[in-house]
Amino acid sequence: MAEDSWAQEATQVVEALNLLTVLAAPRLYERWCTQAPAEELRTVLQSRIAALANYCAKAWGSPDAERFRSAAPKVRALAEALAAAPTGHLMEPGWNIQARECLDALGVQAPPGGWESFEGLPPGSD
Repeated sequence: MAEDSWAQEATQVVEALNLLTVLAAPRLYERWCTQAPAEELRTVLQSRIAALANYCAKAWGSPDAERFRSAAPKVRALAEALAAAPTGHLMEPGWNIQARECLDALGVQAPPGGWESFEGLPPGSD
């Protein structure tokens, strides 16, 4: 059972990191915002980033744990900003910047050309 819980948590962390990348890149985020109704997307965004904030705050047992714990305040601040946004609202000034700061704190470097021009990884670059 504990292994299932760990696998689920790992999946949530990966999903949240992917979503942070989307949020950091305005062009990707704009496309993402057309995928479903705003309230549904906001719920996904809010829940994934909140889960990442919780994970970061309690990370332990891996070489990356310290990096996650040190990023926790930035991720928590973004999660709180998302939670405070009006219902159905998908963008506030500063969310892109906060996402970039979270990614930087987590050790994810900006892509070549920066986040403003990033449109995703080319197919087959997994």
